[in-house]
Amino acid sequence: MNNHELSRRWRLILGSRFPQTLGEDDTRKDECLDELYDREYQARVPWHHIGGRHSGSPCPVDWLHKVRRAFPKATADILQRHGLDHYGLTELLMDEELLRQQKPDMALLQTLLAFKDKLPESLSPEIERIISTVCEELEQVLSQPVRSMFSRQRIPLTQARPMPLSYTDWQRTITRNLKHYQPEDDTFILERPFFYQTQHNQIPWDIYLVIDQSGSMLSALIHASVIAAIFCRLPMLNIRLYLFDTRVVDFTEQADSPLNVLLNVQMGGGTDIGSALAFTHSQIEHPQRSIVVLVSDFAEGGSPQPLYQTVDKMQQDGITLLGLTALDQQGNAQYNNHVTEHLLVKGMPIASMTPENLSQWIAEVIKK
Repeated sequence: MNNHELSRRWRLILGSRFPQTLGEDDTRKDECLDELYDREYQARVPWHHIGGRHSGSPCPVDWLHKVRRAFPKATADILQRHGLDHYGLTELLMDEELLRQQKPDMALLQTLLAFKDKLPESLSPEIERIISTVCEELEQVLSQPVRSMFSRQRIPLTQARPMPLSYTDWQRTITRNLKHYQPEDDTFILERPFFYQTQHNQIPWDIYLVIDQSGSMLSALIHASVIAAIFCRLPMLNIRLYLFDTRVVDFTEQADSPLNVLLNVQMGGGTDIGSALAFTHSQIEHPQRSIVVLVSDFAEGGSPQPLYQTVDKMQQDGITLLGLTALDQQGNAQYNNHVTEHLLVKGMPIASMTPENLSQWIAEVIKK
């Protein structure tokens, strides 16, 4: 370890009393540590009276959210546990008046979901209000752009049959009939027209949303629950919603209600992606018209070999696969590079997408 790295670590340990300039990432870490541990230097004053270098009173909900963004999961878990168990944050999260004062937003919702097992039943109405508000606002933002991806969708018919002129697939019609062009007469003979089918006549595709319940996937889980509800209203899609840790829970019956999905989420625990995909594979009835979207950090709890084998089998059956390491507007993701690189080699696309990007990707697959 060189002197610069040693000084950097001591700076984070000792706080602002140690003169050392920090980079942007370390500054975020330092702010989180300062808000938590600076009270040791201030005679253990109440959390909401901590001053530090920050203006105003730091909010415990904001702090919990910042910790998850600034530190790796293992470190964030330790810091959050210190805050909850040793510094009175649990009591603040249980304060109904404090929750009522907070503006419902993504950070607050993620915090409540991460720690909802510690919260009393008496807070359920307030938690439901926050979930509903955030999800409704998110759906208002996403609904129109997502639906428009499919409302513009016009699917070529595999066989030509008489249709109104407005449904003519002109590009395909001209391309397929070029061989009938007669240069001597400069005449183009339209021997066989091709048409688009309407969405109402289209055979629906089965979309399987398979969502990891790991703590790092909270934002993706919230967005996925809203996307599932929007997809449920599209006639060309049949939605299946599965959430997993070491077991798989089928939320398909509740997929049209983000509130019901998020109220029943069990965050944390182990991760068995291979078993989740194997279960999904067993539920698929129409492989050639099925899309499986796996949202995960790909931190497989056991050997990844069963996961790789299941991916091979699903691809052999003609199932379309997509792996997402993030599903939100920011695209920030922490994931297992070894597993994702192995899946990429196998031909499974892995990406971070916004909900709009995901909708466009699915629409393009259906169009092919």
